[in-house]
Amino acid sequence: MENIVRFEHCGELIYTFTHREDTRSSAEEPGGTGSGPAGVPSGRCPLCGDRLSFRLLDAPVAVPCPFSNGHETPCAFLLSSRSGPTSISEQNDSELHVGISNSEGVVFSYTESGVQRQQQSWEKSLTIPLITPSNHPSVPLITPSNHPSPVVVTPSNHPSPPLLPGSVVRSWDRRLETFSSQDRWTTDRFSEEGEFGSCCYGFALSFINEVRRSEVMEVISQNTFTLGCVLPTIQRSSKYLSLYDHIRHHGYYLSTTA
Repeated sequence: MENIVRFEHCGELIYTFTHREDTRSSAEEPGGTGSGPAGVPSGRCPLCGDRLSFRLLDAPVAVPCPFSNGHETPCAFLLSSRSGPTSISEQNDSELHVGISNSEGVVFSYTESGVQRQQQSWEKSLTIPLITPSNHPSVPLITPSNHPSPVVVTPSNHPSPPLLPGSVVRSWDRRLETFSSQDRWTTDRFSEEGEFGSCCYGFALSFINEVRRSEVMEVISQNTFTLGCVLPTIQRSSKYLSLYDHIRHHGYYLSTTA
């Protein structure tokens, strides 16, 4: 997927794809996928026709992409799709797959073949960090988000509140390996259409709750985790993909700044 940048011109916020080989701000080098100044889009302003040039403070800013390499996100809840990242949205009913990464980026997931331990295939995932940084207090529960606005806005890359204290990172890999070796995660018990505990989502949330219980924390229900973590993450993905699709078909997207 191409990177998206936004810049202001003619009283509008204009979103378009990055073209690194084109003219750039004299004050900035080519940008990457972060949130700082990015490469300047090619051509002229789609509204006034003027050739685009920017000062430092007006330089285009990269729109954070919600997808990241799950193997580079340790101790996280991951969502992926066999159909690719563009299928992970509210508007797409393709089957999603979820997993848990260990501290080395190996992803554990429950499938019809049992528990898989993968070092690849999760390079374009939605990630939900699970562990609180050591210098922040743990979050005992998550609060379900409000209904999102139907208007396409700048996607946020802010993760949901971490669900576990930083102290568990020391034993994370051992706990995940032990949990994955339990008899309840065998091939004959797997069922996507059966009870919640027999599918990939049930595997992931059951592990989170097992760690929470060991830390004397209240368990999280499927509904609470879905509304508080999974749904907001998918909504951010949906907004980004809607924006991306609009730019792909029209060349740009406008958002009034007034």
